[in-house]
Amino acid sequence: MKNPIFKRAPPTKNTTAAVEGDSAFGAPAIRNALIIIALACIIFFLRYARDFLIPMAMAMVFAAVLDPITRKLRSIGINTSIAAGLTVLFALVVISGSIYLVTDDVAAAVEKLPALSQGLKDRAKTEQAAAPSTVTKLTETAKNLEEAASTLSGAPPTATKTAPRVEVRAESRPSWIRAQLSTGSTTVLQVVSQVLLALLITHFILAAGPMLRRKLLRASGNRPHHRALMQRILAQSCKQVQLYVVIMMVTNVAVGLAVWPVFYLLGFEQHGLWALFAAVVHIVPYVGSVAVAAAAAFVTYLESPAIFEAVNVGAIVLVVVSLVATLLSTWLQSRTSRMNQVAVFVGIMFWGWLWGLWGLFLGAPIVVILKVICDNVNALRGAARLLGD
Repeated sequence: MKNPIFKRAPPTKNTTAAVEGDSAFGAPAIRNALIIIALACIIFFLRYARDFLIPMAMAMVFAAVLDPITRKLRSIGINTSIAAGLTVLFALVVISGSIYLVTDDVAAAVEKLPALSQGLKDRAKTEQAAAPSTVTKLTETAKNLEEAASTLSGAPPTATKTAPRVEVRAESRPSWIRAQLSTGSTTVLQVVSQVLLALLITHFILAAGPMLRRKLLRASGNRPHHRALMQRILAQSCKQVQLYVVIMMVTNVAVGLAVWPVFYLLGFEQHGLWALFAAVVHIVPYVGSVAVAAAAAFVTYLESPAIFEAVNVGAIVLVVVSLVATLLSTWLQSRTSRMNQVAVFVGIMFWGWLWGLWGLFLGAPIVVILKVICDNVNALRGAARLLGD
């Protein structure tokens, strides 16, 4: 017979509530903290390894877009490696040909830059000689307020002794604009090298397309539904990226055709180059429209001293570009993939903060791929509803 003295007393109501409270507080809190730490580590890795990840991301986007061409060439009996090489060569010829077509217009625009900059310099000197600057006015106002405060307090104003002026010969340092121009050539070389590296990786991805898909399916697990899930994610990701690129190309061409007569009527020289610039820059949604309007307003201000004319030109260009891009893009996306525009904008800004200019270009395709993953994973359905329309 057991000793009743050592019999364990039943837990009271307060003890049970305390235990349940501790267990309810401990596990979710630790899990949320680990999730936050993991996200911070992923963000740090994405920012630290951007020189490696940017060509990889560009290559995956290029491969998703060029994959139908490679499949078409394979279907007519061409070897997979040769088909991938021809596809990448076609993309390189299109990019190089587009750059060559605008070379003369770009050279003519560059020749006008010294005259425009000299005009801006002369205008600044004239305005400075005609009227005191804002800094001078603020300095004089602060001096008058100090003298008034010293008079009201009864203290005699302090006589300021003018120290003898010593001429110091300052060393010539390059300005911010000169520094940016000097680093511009390096940036162009980096961009060209990254694009060429991305095209090389694209060739490898397209050449190993069927084998790479089989390896990804094997890596997803031995269960059939896991492999089916991976296959569905790959197929939908390629399809959605292709649809996004088609929508972007149609929208950008429409923006270029819409602003071409606008720049012509506003009196811009090389209005075709301006239309091409608007179409290319609008690859970055929202930011591209503002960049085109700001550039048009700045050039107008350089050519004429009227600030209101420059503002009006920028406003007209911004309205036309935003109206055409918003209406057409919204209509096309409503018929293809339903994406939340706010989520796309925030995603583009986030990837732009991580990877700079390349992040602005690659942000939207990455958000599209993330939405496909969230749509197919049950644990991420909440994020899918946030990214969806």
